[in-house]
Amino acid sequence: MHKKILGAAMFGHAVESYDFVIYGSSATIIARHFFPAGNPTLAILSTLAVYGIAFVVRPLGAAVFGSIGDRLGRRTALSTVVLIMAVSTIAIAVLPNYAQAGIVAPLLLLCCRLAQGISMGAEYTSAASYVMEQAPPDKRGLWISAVGSATFVGSALATFALLALQLASPAAYADWSWRIAFLFGGLMALVGLYMRLRLEETSTFRALEAQGETSTRPVRESFHNWRVFLLLFAVFALLAVVVHNLLGYLPTYLMTTGGIPGTTVLVAGGVALLLCTGLSVLTGALSDRLGRKPLLIAGVAIAVGGSVPAYVLARGGTLVSTLGAEFLLVIPAAVVGMAATIVAVELVPPRVRATSTALAYNVAYAVFGGTAPVIGALLTARFGKLAPGGYITVVAAIALVIVLVALPETRNRAAVVPGVRAPERLPEAS
Repeated sequence: MHKKILGAAMFGHAVESYDFVIYGSSATIIARHFFPAGNPTLAILSTLAVYGIAFVVRPLGAAVFGSIGDRLGRRTALSTVVLIMAVSTIAIAVLPNYAQAGIVAPLLLLCCRLAQGISMGAEYTSAASYVMEQAPPDKRGLWISAVGSATFVGSALATFALLALQLASPAAYADWSWRIAFLFGGLMALVGLYMRLRLEETSTFRALEAQGETSTRPVRESFHNWRVFLLLFAVFALLAVVVHNLLGYLPTYLMTTGGIPGTTVLVAGGVALLLCTGLSVLTGALSDRLGRKPLLIAGVAIAVGGSVPAYVLARGGTLVSTLGAEFLLVIPAAVVGMAATIVAVELVPPRVRATSTALAYNVAYAVFGGTAPVIGALLTARFGKLAPGGYITVVAAIALVIVLVALPETRNRAAVVPGVRAPERLPEAS
C-alpha cells in the first residue's frame, strides 16, 4: 500500500512537472514557431511572458482544486488536475504555428498555458497533503520530500527528452520533433491519472467527512489565520524565485547571454536536476532527525551567499562552469523547497490543508515565480549579467530574517485529531 501511495503521488507529480517545465526548456524553439520573425529578443520575451502568464492563474487553480480537495477529497483533486494537464500538454503538441495561423497561434498557446497553470495550482501541495496524511509520524519529512523530489525528476526527464530529440536530428527538432516531447508528456499524464484513480481517500479526510467537520468555505477559512498565510507566502516566494530562475530563465540566459551551446545547457541542467532529486530526499530524511527549521535556515543562507557566484560561473562558457552555476542554484532549491513544503502541510489545520497550502504556495509563485524569467531578462539588459543573482540574494536575505524570527518548528507537533479544529493562533517558534 505504501508503494502504491508514493508511486501514484510521485509519478503524477513528476509528469505534471515535466509538462510544465518543458515549455521553459523549449523557449527558444517556441519563440521561432509561435511569434513573428524579425525580432528575436521580442520573440523570446513574448515566450517568457506566456511562460509567466500561466502563474497568474495558479492561485485560481489553488482556490478551485484546493477547495475540491478539502470538500470532496484529496484523491478527487489529484485526479482532476492531472487530467487537465494531460489535455493541455497534448494540445500544445498539435498547435499550428504562426506561419500557419497568424495571431491565432500564440493565442492558442496562451490558452494551453493557462490550462496548465490552473492544473498546477493545486498539484504539488495536494500531493504533499495526501502523502502527509498517509505517512508514519516519524517519516513525514521523508515521505513528503519523496513527492517533492518528483518535481526535479520530471524536470530532468523533460531536459533529457529535449536533448535526445536535438541529438537525433537538429534540423527535425528545429522544425517539428520538439512537439514529440509535449505529446509524450501528455500521454504520461494519462498514465498518472489511471494510477491516481486507483488510490483510496486518506483516513484523515474520511474521518473529517464522517464527523461533518469538512470545511464548507475553505478559501475564506484559509485566510482567517493570516499570519500563517503570510509566513508561508514569504518562504514560498524565495523558493519561486530560485526555482524559476533555475528552470525558467537560466537555460535561456546561458544560451543567449553566456553563449553556451543548447546541448551543453541541457546536459548541465539534467545533471543538476538529478542532484536536486537526491538532495530533496536527503533534506526530508534529515528533517525527521534534526527538525524542519534548521534545514530551512541553511537553504536560505546558501541562496544568500551563492546566487551571485552562480551567475558569475554562468558566464564561464564551459560545461564545468555551467554545472557550477546550476549546482549553486540547485542546492537552495532542494533544501528550501522540501523544508518549506513539510512545514506548510504540518502547520495548517487538516480541514483546510489542501486549500491553505495551495493558496500560499501559488500566490507566491504567481507574484515571484512567473515573473522570475522576465525580471531576469530585464535586469540583465538594464543592469548587467550579474543582476539576476543580485535579485535572488535580496529576496533570500529578506526571507532569512523572516524565517529566523517567525518560523515555528513543526517536527514534533502532535497531529491534529480529525474533527477538532486547530487553534487559530500561530504556534510559538522553537
